[in-house]
Amino acid sequence: MTFTEEELECIRVCVANAPIPYDITLKKIPGDILQKIGDPKPREGAPLTIPEYDLSQYGIS
Repeated sequence: MTFTEEELECIRVCVANAPIPYDITLKKIPGDILQKIGDPKPREGAPLTIPEYDLSQYGIS
């Protein structure tokens, strides 16, 4: 199989961030995959900001 660099980066991000089913968490499958294809490139630029909302009008504090 051949992948473009953009497709390979998508795979790297998905493998690095995907929830892993319990039955394979004891195995090192995700780590082995990332070792073969490399870690995803870190994001460039400012980190995303987390918005804050006042939900007190709905009874949520």
